[in-house]
Order: sequence, then structure tokens, then C-alpha cells
Amino acid sequence: MKRLALSFASLAFPVTAFAFPVTVDSCGTPLTFDAAPKRAIIQDMNMAEMAFALGLQPSILGLTGITGWYKVGPEFKAEQGSIPELAPKYPTLENLVAVEPDFFFAGWYYGMKPGGEVTPDTLAPHGIKTLVLTESCVHLDNNRPAASMNLFYGC
Repeated sequence: MKRLALSFASLAFPVTAFAFPVTVDSCGTPLTFDAAPKRAIIQDMNMAEMAFALGLQPSILGLTGITGWYKVGPEFKAEQGSIPELAPKYPTLENLVAVEPDFFFAGWYYGMKPGGEVTPDTLAPHGIKTLVLTESCVHLDNNRPAASMNLFYGC
């Protein structure tokens, strides 16, 4: 999680301390940025809170997947400010393309579904770079061991 937050900060935090281009790992795929994103869309409350903690609100164009899944408290609303929610659950390709973002921070089953209409591959032709939540990459790993008590207890 710490590496993800640092990767996200290096992409979106408008500080000259970061040198561009920056390449990060997005589920095993290199993702290169020549400059910090200026029009980001963030999926899910937890990912939005990461972005808010980094002070990225000026670069956030919109949020998705918040009110359809969560009850939003006053602290979150205060951090959100005037940033609109573009879709209460999963965004559509049309939701995203219509507002012309340059960056989407989401995950598999956190705004994107394998084979769905919103994926890094479907967003790329529209100039939208997608950073996939590291923890969600496991959903694409067909070689992972089946869940078992041995796996759970580390035997």
C-alpha cells in the first residue's frame, strides 16, 4: 500500500521534486507519465481518501463509485469539496470519456471488470492512463493457488 501511495503521489502531486518521465508498474504493465496528471478521476472511497491525504484535490476532475456503495460522512464530504461524483457505482466508458480526463485510478472490481467496457485497454485510445490498484491485480492471476486453510495459515 505504501508503494502504491508513493507511486500515486509521484504521478499526481504537483511538486517539482519529482522528475518526469515517471514509469510505474500497473499490474505488471509499465505505465509512463511525461507529466503529472491534471484531470484525474478516482474510483472508490478508499482510493479517493488516499488522493485527499496527498492533497491532490486540485488535480481531481471527478469521483466514481462512492455513494452507490458507501455512506459518506462529513469528513469525506469536507475533503471532497466541490469535486463531483460522476457515477455512484461503476462508471461507464461514456461517463469517463465525456469529461476528458487524463488519468483514472481504479482497480479490478473497483471500477473495472476484466472484459468489461472500462479497462486500461479501452481507456488508452481516449488518452486516459489507468493506474490499477495493486491489491486488485490478483484478480487477473489465473495461476494463483486456490484458497485453502493451508494457504490461510501459511502451511
